[in-house]
Amino acid sequence: MSNKNQVALAGLVLLAILVLHLSIAWQDIATLSRNGFLYDDSFYAFQIARNIADGNGITFDGVHPTTGFQPLYVFMLVPAFMIAGESLTIPIYIALSMLALFTVMTAYLVYRIARKYTGFPAAVIAAAVWGLSPIVARQGTNGLETAVSTFMIALSVFYYLDRIRHEARPGAFRFFIFGMLLGITVLSRIDGVFLVFVLILDYLLLLRKRRGTSGTLARMLLLPAGVVLFYGPWLLLNMAQCGSPLQDSGTATRFLSMAYATYFENGDAGLAANGPDIAFIWGHVKHSIATMKVIPPVHVFFRSLEKTGDIIHAKGFLHIIGNFLGIAALFLSGIVISRWKRDPDRARRRQLDFMLLFCGLLILSYSFYVFGAFFFMRYFYPVYMISCIYFSFILDDIIGWLRARSVVLRRTAISVATAYALLFMAFTGSQVFRSKPVYPFYDIARWVNENTEKGERIGVFQCGMIGYFSDREIINLDGKVNRDALCALKAGSLSGYIQEEDLDMILDHSRILQIFLDLTSERIKDCCIKVLPEEKTRPSGWIALRRDALEIITSAELSGGSGSGPGISPMIK
Repeated sequence: MSNKNQVALAGLVLLAILVLHLSIAWQDIATLSRNGFLYDDSFYAFQIARNIADGNGITFDGVHPTTGFQPLYVFMLVPAFMIAGESLTIPIYIALSMLALFTVMTAYLVYRIARKYTGFPAAVIAAAVWGLSPIVARQGTNGLETAVSTFMIALSVFYYLDRIRHEARPGAFRFFIFGMLLGITVLSRIDGVFLVFVLILDYLLLLRKRRGTSGTLARMLLLPAGVVLFYGPWLLLNMAQCGSPLQDSGTATRFLSMAYATYFENGDAGLAANGPDIAFIWGHVKHSIATMKVIPPVHVFFRSLEKTGDIIHAKGFLHIIGNFLGIAALFLSGIVISRWKRDPDRARRRQLDFMLLFCGLLILSYSFYVFGAFFFMRYFYPVYMISCIYFSFILDDIIGWLRARSVVLRRTAISVATAYALLFMAFTGSQVFRSKPVYPFYDIARWVNENTEKGERIGVFQCGMIGYFSDREIINLDGKVNRDALCALKAGSLSGYIQEEDLDMILDHSRILQIFLDLTSERIKDCCIKVLPEEKTRPSGWIALRRDALEIITSAELSGGSGSGPGISPMIK
């Protein structure tokens, strides 16, 4: 294929990716909110950016300052809210369109990185698999920083490979630019600090191998200078407000993962007080490994296996088979990668070993410290991108092997690949255009507007979408964007905090209120209001407590009369 045709084909692939993701971004806001494209956390970012644009400061509720967000993305959203006026939807469409562009640019970088080590077919297929995959269709325009941070990771890696690593003596300016890129990467998402670590380590090992000069080491100091220039101001602000380099949302996520253990059936109610135990950690390790099944090249296979199990009523058996095949595939991939160094043509691929270390650090950090199993798919989004680059290497080897084989074998391989591609696109299409509500938050916000008065203060744990769409003062109670609430939860003084905030209502899923307020089934039945009752729409499981019921409950808890039920408050005093 001529170079001109290669450029045209690569352009068509990128155009297809752009069309797919814009078709997601411009769906009806209610559909995006209900069907799980937009997370509740997405609206933390939207609301904070909205408050900044309105001059209310860096806050979600207009009252409590917060660092519970990834700063680069939120600051990028502020102009959208400035130009949108009173519209709640225009900024969201601008944000999702921007994320679609970042996904396309990431696909281009996947192609460029892969092309350094493979032929054109493998590189362009890897970019297509990345950008058109079901997991990227679901996560690329999720209203969060996911697509931005992954683009910055890909851009930093590409710059390192293209302008730093292959040069015998990179200039000082290149190190400084590289440092700024890494600083922006960390600013886009804090776990980008792992990329800074692995890249510096990789280059130091390379210098040792090359017997690098002291001059090169001195120029390397410009790399952390670039990081500090972009990330330093935010780090200082975060340290001053939180006393920790970890943002409010990260600290809260670790705590909530343990507090919600009974909600997600992955631990007992004492974890928030006593810390993670071996069973809890092992459960997160298993969940982390399980999320590798959505790696784009293999996602359709494992999903098809799951669907087949449902059809033939052998879900448990095929689940075990899938786990076995997945572990075997990881093990086999490790063997293949380790053997590349024996082949001069493939040994160059080992230049990317630092990316495997980066993936390992991400998986370890979210399995052993931050936890949050319910977020793993987007937490591991960079892992899926990096897997597509390694997929291009394996695919390039397969293509080379097939070229030396019979015509019949090549045609069979093409037929199998075509069938897989069709199944792949069908799966992606089902993810993009499905209509299966999974989140009630959008409708809860409407309920709040219809059933409360303006000026009322309402406490909600999962409050992102409700705070954005409801015309009320919504106070965050799970601590992600409210440091005072998190401190109260950790101290076991949530009841006192609720009284201090003078809340007119508390609202959330009944199981969440059982956990944090020690509500019994009898109290829920006697004191609580059903939100979205059955005669209006399907039951949501959400309940509300008005001020009078709230005063009875909080007074009982403050006087020690709540007993030792499943709630957090009595357990962690």
